[in-house]
Amino acid sequence: MSEQSSFDLKQASEMAYVEPSGILDQLNLSPAIVSFLRENKRIIQVVAVVSVVLVVSISLYKSYRENKLESAASSLSLAMSGEDETKIKALEQVVAEFSGTPSALWAATEIGHLSMKDERYVEAATQYTQVRAEVSDSSPMYGLLTFGIAQAYEAGKEYSKSSTAYSALKDIAGYSDEGYLGMARVLEAQGENDKAVSVYEEYLGTFLGETPNERLKAMIQGKIIRLRTQK
Repeated sequence: MSEQSSFDLKQASEMAYVEPSGILDQLNLSPAIVSFLRENKRIIQVVAVVSVVLVVSISLYKSYRENKLESAASSLSLAMSGEDETKIKALEQVVAEFSGTPSALWAATEIGHLSMKDERYVEAATQYTQVRAEVSDSSPMYGLLTFGIAQAYEAGKEYSKSSTAYSALKDIAGYSDEGYLGMARVLEAQGENDKAVSVYEEYLGTFLGETPNERLKAMIQGKIIRLRTQK
């Protein structure tokens, strides 16, 4: 009798036991979704891991990038405070160590300025051209570098190349004045007075519909009269 009671209790206990339901069952999801998630459990786990790694990687890269930009700016500031050859070497170090940063571009541009200062015009033009190749034509630096190229070639008396650069400046916002005046000046230096007059007249045509700088307008008109008189 005792053994029978013991058996009955055990059987009742087993019948009363219910296997714990999974988390998916507790989320009140539809059976179809639960089935799909269980069948693709491995794929979902892999995607989750990849997503986490991607987020962490992006976060680390942003932190690295910010630190690099700060270091580059600090190094550029120190390099700019140097003198002569020491300054050039420091700037070259910034370009080499922090390639791809705005500080590296400015350092490379400053090297071109120093070449101009030392009357090494070919080197300056080459330097400006190399830096310009690294920026888009929508960058504020593009016009500045094109102007530098034009001036370097003009100073080195390479008038054809200088004229090409000045011509490009005419279509760059904020540099059109320098483009027209520079191009006409180069033509004058070559003795191409008629072409210079044409450029000056084209420049005057850009004043239509605007409030011109009267002093500048008078200067250009004076140049046109002078060049026509020299024929």
